[in-house]
Amino acid sequence: KGDGKDPEGKNHSGFSVLLSSSFSSSSISESTRSERHHLLTSEEVHRKRPKGSDIPSKDYDSLDYDNCYNVPYKKALRTFSKKTYLHMEVMRWVLVGFIGVFTGLVALFIDVCVRYLFKLKFSLFDKVYHATVEDGNVISAFLLLLGVNVLFAIIASAFIVIEPVAAGSGIPEIKCYLNGIKVPHVTRLTTLVSKAVGVLFSVAGGFFVGKEGPMIHSGAIVGAGLPQFRSMFFKFINLPYHFFRSDREKRDFVSSGAAAGVAAAFGAPIGGVLFSLEEGSSFWNQSLTWRTLFCSFCSTFTLNLFLSPVKGLQFGLLGTPSLVDFGVFQQSERQLWKAYHLIVFIIMGAVGGLLGALFNSINTQITIYRLKYLIRSRRVWRMAEAVLIIMCTTAAVSIAVTVLGTCVPFRNDDDDPSGGDHIYSPGDTSFRNETIDYFCPDHGDTKNVLYYNDLATILFNPQETAIKQLFHQNGAFTLPTLWIVFLVYFILACWTYGAGIPSGLFIPCLVIGATYGRFVATALTVLEKQFPILHFLTNLYPGTYALIGAASFLGGVVRMTISLTVILIESTNEIDYGLPIMLTLMVAKWVGDIFNHGLYDIHVELNKTPLLGWESPHRMEKLTAEDVMNPDLKYLYPITRVGSIVSQLRTTAHSAFLIVTPVSLDKVHQKPQTMAHHTPQLYSRREPREHALSIDSDVEDANPSPVTDDSDPEAFSNPFSLSINHNHPVPSSAVASPPGVGGHHHGDQYTHARAYPTIAEVEEEVDGGGAGGGDLVNSLTVTLPLPEHSRGQGIQPSQRRKDEQRVLVFHGIILRSQLVTLLQNKIFFSEGEGSQTQPDIDHRMLSEKYPRYPSVFDVSVSEDDKRMLMDLSVFMNPSPYTISYQARLPQVFNLFRTMGLRHLPIMQDSGIVVGIITRHDLTHERLHELRHQKKIRERATQRANRRLRRNRRKRGGYSGFSNPQDLMA
Repeated sequence: KGDGKDPEGKNHSGFSVLLSSSFSSSSISESTRSERHHLLTSEEVHRKRPKGSDIPSKDYDSLDYDNCYNVPYKKALRTFSKKTYLHMEVMRWVLVGFIGVFTGLVALFIDVCVRYLFKLKFSLFDKVYHATVEDGNVISAFLLLLGVNVLFAIIASAFIVIEPVAAGSGIPEIKCYLNGIKVPHVTRLTTLVSKAVGVLFSVAGGFFVGKEGPMIHSGAIVGAGLPQFRSMFFKFINLPYHFFRSDREKRDFVSSGAAAGVAAAFGAPIGGVLFSLEEGSSFWNQSLTWRTLFCSFCSTFTLNLFLSPVKGLQFGLLGTPSLVDFGVFQQSERQLWKAYHLIVFIIMGAVGGLLGALFNSINTQITIYRLKYLIRSRRVWRMAEAVLIIMCTTAAVSIAVTVLGTCVPFRNDDDDPSGGDHIYSPGDTSFRNETIDYFCPDHGDTKNVLYYNDLATILFNPQETAIKQLFHQNGAFTLPTLWIVFLVYFILACWTYGAGIPSGLFIPCLVIGATYGRFVATALTVLEKQFPILHFLTNLYPGTYALIGAASFLGGVVRMTISLTVILIESTNEIDYGLPIMLTLMVAKWVGDIFNHGLYDIHVELNKTPLLGWESPHRMEKLTAEDVMNPDLKYLYPITRVGSIVSQLRTTAHSAFLIVTPVSLDKVHQKPQTMAHHTPQLYSRREPREHALSIDSDVEDANPSPVTDDSDPEAFSNPFSLSINHNHPVPSSAVASPPGVGGHHHGDQYTHARAYPTIAEVEEEVDGGGAGGGDLVNSLTVTLPLPEHSRGQGIQPSQRRKDEQRVLVFHGIILRSQLVTLLQNKIFFSEGEGSQTQPDIDHRMLSEKYPRYPSVFDVSVSEDDKRMLMDLSVFMNPSPYTISYQARLPQVFNLFRTMGLRHLPIMQDSGIVVGIITRHDLTHERLHELRHQKKIRERATQRANRRLRRNRRKRGGYSGFSNPQDLMA
């Protein structure tokens, strides 16, 4: 199964990849196809189908987290000494430190550039505004603002045209990658450049987005690329250091990089570790925890060290630990909160969960529309949407500031004898410098009172500044202003997330939530004047409500609990807020989960990404591995013709192939030792016998001649046998072509076409007596037992006996990338010389092209090469994880999910392989469909049994049918 392209890098749609990887249309009988169509289009399934299920989907590939213990890898392990393992462990710590440093530098670059662009834009606007305000014609200033914003939007969306995966925050993509899904281009250098540079213009251009989410993606890319010591973009960067060039090692570094991105964004190293654990990584261990924490601290320290001078502090004074500054929550004469306030916090958490669920629901509908009509069409439409969004955003903000803004006066202490912290003095530079006085008196009124536009102060300031003001400036914003800001941000941020620009979600949600919390605090203050009994609700630090509101809404959108609690505690530097924040987030998550999932999970589902959760769905115990496995096997033989391998690679899109040997079913029942004989032993090559003959027929290269071992008495007398020493690791009773691209159902057996022929069949074919008019490719079959519910009727006894003659004994599994590498390096041998002449290749050379292996279409294979043989038993993984076909689904799911598998062969007794499971077979949507289908079959069987008993009673014990299956048919 591919990843939206075919595995050779050719541009095909996901649907065409599915077609190329499937078997022929005859692989499913008409009756079975009709039954499946009936089941999948039933009314009940349609009702349960998630929204957006008709969106075109990609076919993703999986990552290889399981080590391939083949001969080259074992040889490489034998060269590792104790010092080698110590060296690798030290280098892991050094590399995560550098990942943290580079992530901090990326955050520094983003923050400095955003500040400069933001300052440049509003300095131009300010000049034009003050030059035209006296004439009452400020429309030119807003047109200038609109033009700059549109220019920045075009630049930001242009980077998405270059690298589409850089759109959005990148958190869903990194979450899928850490789950074991190969998301195309998600960790490439071009993605990092597009993300880091594009987010500059997204934020500075006036979009309601944040730069904190893209920082997580940027840190993950740094973690993926730095330990490779080479660049695919800059070819001259290629250091001979290969220890960490594997999916398993890269996964851990990506986890550390994502945590470093959170630490740099919020100044929360512990929160970054917990974020990577809770929301990102699917595989974790104790040593990774320490390394990730060290990486997060390095990121925070680097950003703090270099950002402090930018903000006017002396170099070396660590006063700016993050991109966002929540300010200091001072208690003064009021406490931060009291015990009875927890009731109010719980109610606010519930409301925040409802608002978050509404936000997610609206964004889901917008995203479905995008996926149908924008993303799947020409990329220019994504750029047009970004321009439309920024035009609407600029227009809405400009009209709101001009028409709906309120001029709020600065007041002296004498104006309010209560001495509350909501009084502002004209000399209060900490707040005065951050206010905006557009459309208010410049020099005060007759009483020399200065004014500021409260709506412009929120909408025209950077979002981080607006959050800080909402947290700490009590009484600075009126209720209508807060209500307008909430609506404008809610609608436009919901529309913007998922558009064709790099965009974060955290900061807009914090602004919306802080506005909601400040609205509650201000409303309670107003009510207190009329109802003094409510004083107990307002006798706390006013910024507490704003913080709780921000936590409740953000928790209602993303549904994070532990990591978000620690991030907010570290950002506010107030451990006293631990319990209220945690309680609020829990309630917001519980309420939001009633209606939908978190927004990141929703986007994963809409993109049809086969993400596997922590546990299997509930009530799946009735399903077994036999129910969910794919019986359409693609396999090769231990010694296979090169032309057969090339044919398989070029005609299928599968990423792995089973290595099997066909065995007579009679031998399985009569000679138990046969299975042990066919079990792979230690790989050691011996001298082959001298005589070796090959088939000389018109059969194409995809049908090489059989090779038998000494255990087969027929091999000595058969003139068409190529003999190989029986001490070979996998005793080869024959060398043959792989199965073809077709398969057929015959009754209760599954048949694979173009399988390995027996010697008698080869003789018959050469003599012209083969079935099917002498077509060896289509006539020779290998049969496997089908799942019980797929078995048909009406098979002739002779045909049934013929189909039940042979089964496939499993030896191992080999990856497409390994096969292509072997072909590229010409690792094969001549038929007349024996397998001992096959060239060797070490593990380092076998994985040299990681992670971008060459395409089989780029490998030159001559006609002479196609007639060569390849010994695959040396390079296959002889000990992959397998499971019995009788295993219950929770066991299958836990094994696949916990071990991070890519393929899971399904076994019957005595090493017989009957199917295979990939992550596409274990997605929740497919499991629910299978469970529903099984329930329908059970109900149909029950109805058939009742009809059978009723007919027997009517006809005196004879119904005309011998069993319920006949009656159902």
